[in-house]
Amino acid sequence: MTHYRRLSLICSTLFLGMTSAQTTASNQTKLLLDGRDLGTVSYTLSGGQLMLPLTAFASLGWKPLLDPYNKVVDLAGCVRVKTTSREAYLIGGPNVIGVKTVGVLQPLPVAAQLRQGSYYLPAKALASYLQYTVVFDKAGGQLRFTTPIDPAKITPTTEACLRNITGGS
Repeated sequence: MTHYRRLSLICSTLFLGMTSAQTTASNQTKLLLDGRDLGTVSYTLSGGQLMLPLTAFASLGWKPLLDPYNKVVDLAGCVRVKTTSREAYLIGGPNVIGVKTVGVLQPLPVAAQLRQGSYYLPAKALASYLQYTVVFDKAGGQLRFTTPIDPAKITPTTEACLRNITGGS
């Protein structure tokens, strides 16, 4: 095989690899909150987990705040996620949501991922911290979030977190 043919074959393989990687990151689904359409968002799957970009969490009213210096993302003013690991924390408490206190939460099933300049976080795991129900209907093209309504499951801390959420944009 000549050098030209090898180079051509390598370039074709690299192009196909990049094309499939771009396709993986460009999945789209409709985002619903309590039945209300919040628009279409991109998603990706990683380790069997549905990953959403920070913009999707903003659409839910969770006010994501990225701190690249400390490598963390804060959601709803009360959940902190490390962008370099699977660690998650509850920051604040029932009377003071903020960074007054820190409680370790169950580790995320997969770590945050940086894709095409945006951080993607595991949606269902983060939603469970705030007692939301999440259903992904891939065939129907919908991702449904349901606000917690069972008073028995809503702790004072969760209630304080939920007050920080604006209910979607």
